[in-house]
Amino acid sequence: MQFTVNATLIIEIEDIEAMCCYRDRDGDTFEDSLRFEIQLQELILSPDCIVDIQFPADIFIDPYYESKKIIQAVHYVIEEMHTSSASSASLSIHT
Repeated sequence: MQFTVNATLIIEIEDIEAMCCYRDRDGDTFEDSLRFEIQLQELILSPDCIVDIQFPADIFIDPYYESKKIIQAVHYVIEEMHTSSASSASLSIHT
């Protein structure tokens, strides 16, 4: 994952594959997997500043990725960050 200077959160195919791996191997939800990946990558996001989220095109072609569920999970976690960040300027999600 990358957070660009133009406020775009770029989700890479490796991030999606990790989320699917956690789903298949450990039974984790996409939301929990994303939180873990954010923590693992030590990505600090300022949720008020996320303007766009970019997903890899591969997830829309291959049904294995369950693109609708992944997109919903990402938006849910970002919204959750926004809600929980009311008292801080930026945060790192902890599971």
